[in-house]
Amino acid sequence: MKKDRILGIPFNNLNEEEILKQIESFFNDDREHTVLFLSVPLLIKARRNKPIRVFLEEADLVIPSGKWIYWAADFLGKPVRQKIDPSSLVKRILVQSTNLNKKVYIFGGKQNSMDIAIENLKKEIPRLFLIGKHSRKYRISELDDLLYAIRKASPDYFFIGLGSPEEEYWIINHRQKINSKVVVLIESLIDVYSGKARRSYYLRNFDVEKAVSREIANPHRFKRIFLILPFILMIIIEKIFWKN
Repeated sequence: MKKDRILGIPFNNLNEEEILKQIESFFNDDREHTVLFLSVPLLIKARRNKPIRVFLEEADLVIPSGKWIYWAADFLGKPVRQKIDPSSLVKRILVQSTNLNKKVYIFGGKQNSMDIAIENLKKEIPRLFLIGKHSRKYRISELDDLLYAIRKASPDYFFIGLGSPEEEYWIINHRQKINSKVVVLIESLIDVYSGKARRSYYLRNFDVEKAVSREIANPHRFKRIFLILPFILMIIIEKIFWKN
């Protein structure tokens, strides 16, 4: 499948319906498949870290996510076909799992957040076939037992929410041990589903100068601005010196 690129990092420019159709088609072959969301921190990490970059290159679906990724794609002449809210799309994937009579395993988040998130999801998706769950917390000595339990459950969909890049490293190291057809990396969405976090992915009249000013004005985003400003500069340089 052809992919577009931002700063050399690939992404799939698809709408939600095409993504869901593609995921459903994964069950028609003998391969294992990976789906993830491309954010600015992950993109920057992939440029500096070869294992993460290879992981993104080999992933089946890399879905652009977040206002700065959308801005970069548009600025480079590769506008995304649909600005996708990951929390909404992941729910649609969960609904898809029920329509296909597939098993789901959810891994990640704090125990309390996990319990509340699953309770909320089951209210919205009563037929959800949850074959297993586990919070992000476990001892190193428990890892083999955890991997065995996941492999024995043999989930069709494995959702992992450890945050980036922890979840990417976890899948890189353990992908072959969990026996799941489709792995979906969901970052902090367990907190979103539990109601402990809110995330917005939609853009209306996005203004770069105003967005940067808001980032600078917010003291809690001081660390983030050192990520965003170099990203903007790199995008401008790519626009000037590269045609593709």
